[in-house]
Amino acid sequence: MRFILPLLMLITTGLSLWGRSWDRQFFLWINTSIPRALPDSLLPMWDTTMIALTYLGDTHVMLWMILLISLPWWMAVDRKTPDKLSLYLVVFAIVLVLAILASQGLKEIVGTLRPAGVLPVESLRILGKTLNYRSFPSGHTVTAFAGMCTLLPVIPASWRWGALTLAAGTGFSRIGVGAHWPIDVAAGAFLGIVAGMMGWRIAFWLQQKRHAENTFWKKFNHGLAMLGLFIMAANVAYTPFYEFEHRSIRLGLIGLCLILALFLGYYQRGRSE
Repeated sequence: MRFILPLLMLITTGLSLWGRSWDRQFFLWINTSIPRALPDSLLPMWDTTMIALTYLGDTHVMLWMILLISLPWWMAVDRKTPDKLSLYLVVFAIVLVLAILASQGLKEIVGTLRPAGVLPVESLRILGKTLNYRSFPSGHTVTAFAGMCTLLPVIPASWRWGALTLAAGTGFSRIGVGAHWPIDVAAGAFLGIVAGMMGWRIAFWLQQKRHAENTFWKKFNHGLAMLGLFIMAANVAYTPFYEFEHRSIRLGLIGLCLILALFLGYYQRGRSE
């Protein structure tokens, strides 16, 4: 993880310094050159993969993923140590707030055009809605990396690179569906990882403050935990499945998370026996 952040910063800085031409060439290579080089029989598979990966960065889907995959860990937590569960809920709430502030705040401040707002639409392969504004950074990529970083400490070590690879796939897919420039994706990955790391660090710091017998910090920590629990509950209750485009793909992703959660539960049970 330590070398990923400098690498992402280097990529983002390099793309910005070299000018938009490099960014556009890289975008066109992924968005148009790769699909055109594929046989016609594989093109539908490519499109479906891009759509499925991009929906991993959808807020509703990511919240379901965090809930389901972390559920076996929650159930394995000793009832005598509720601080662990409280800590995780605090991390979840902080990471979510930081990710939203970073992605939506910068989108409003920077206000760059998306590929469809710069290049001729007929020259692009756009999968889904045609978006023109608020390009930097990629919100889906921020969500994907922030969510995966929230999960990293509660999943097996052998799963962690796979989780980060899926997050990277989400960023790649945002170029594949024609929604973002590569610089948007690199910045989104950087911000998502920073949000995840800061969430855990701040939560541990608050936990220490809470144990210092300070009434204010105890209440503040408890409030963040309740906020995290409320957000998860609200997502379960109000996920508008009926409004989703490509609903089958999104439901399939949530179902896959449930299967992974069951597998993780058996894995953890086997290790504890």
